[in-house]
Amino acid sequence: MAPSFLIIGAQKAGTTWLYQNLQHHPQVWMPREKELHYFDERIRIRSSILSAFWSNRLENKRLRRKFIRRLRSYRERFSVKDLLWDLDYFLLPPGDRWYSSLFWPGRGRITGEATPDYSMLGRDEISRVHRLAPEAKIIFMIRNPIERNWSQATMHFGWIKGRPLETVAIEEFIQYFESRSAEFRSRVDYLRTLENWSAFYPEERIFVGFLEDMHFHPGLLMRRVYRFLGADLSAEYRVMRRKVHQRGIQTIPLSVASYLARTYYELLEKLDERFGGYASFWLYCAKRLIEDTPEETDIPYPFWESEMWEEWMDEYAVIPRKDSERAWLQSGRLSAMRAAV
Repeated sequence: MAPSFLIIGAQKAGTTWLYQNLQHHPQVWMPREKELHYFDERIRIRSSILSAFWSNRLENKRLRRKFIRRLRSYRERFSVKDLLWDLDYFLLPPGDRWYSSLFWPGRGRITGEATPDYSMLGRDEISRVHRLAPEAKIIFMIRNPIERNWSQATMHFGWIKGRPLETVAIEEFIQYFESRSAEFRSRVDYLRTLENWSAFYPEERIFVGFLEDMHFHPGLLMRRVYRFLGADLSAEYRVMRRKVHQRGIQTIPLSVASYLARTYYELLEKLDERFGGYASFWLYCAKRLIEDTPEETDIPYPFWESEMWEEWMDEYAVIPRKDSERAWLQSGRLSAMRAAV
């Protein structure tokens, strides 16, 4: 059976938070493995864990890490259903029928998966998704490109390299961004992603969510997601408000933020023109970082924790503060989105 919905990204834009919250709804089923990576990786390498142990390809290394992590998880909780699913996922060679079989445990419910790298798929690859799941609904979470790319950099140096971030020189951050400039730009080219997926799925079946709504209005955001998916809003479920993958990073060096603002300024202008609202705040931050540089060496991150949020709200936001917070909820179907500011 084909999944009912796909969370296609963006990476570092709250997809884990959304995945964990969706699992709390009784009508929604998602596999215990969040990122299946079928359409971006396993559809090409078609390897099982048995062959992955003999390969040093990045995709196979990722599969080995998942397998080892899953084995360790059984020390705390063992389930026959989970074991049977794991046997299918890790031992069987990938293919369309294999992928569809991964959702059989959720038959009778709304099923889906979350692989953020799907946001980078090209049209040929998306056409394969559409052939397999033509009626699927698409969820795309986005955030300020400056913040998203900074988040990936901190993960690279802090988690992957194991270095305290205070030991990483500004020049090292800049060099990292420049060495992977094509990838970083592709990951925040949200309009290109939406254009590619809209070529196969109508805009009323594409949901765009903003990280700001996850922070300011988590309950309202989840209700809108459930309405989009067709889930019962009266069912008992809870909304997890705490952040996931929070690494305690509360500031960003001003010089790095200014560099990223200059790098993505034109992209931010296009996002502001398309969406307004929070995207207008993103553009405002870039202008401040370039033209009217704050005096601090480091600035609060995310930017809604900085003075720039209050300044933007006071000077540019068209919705009065006294109005209902619901008026600020910008996430929703792509077909209903218009520039808000």
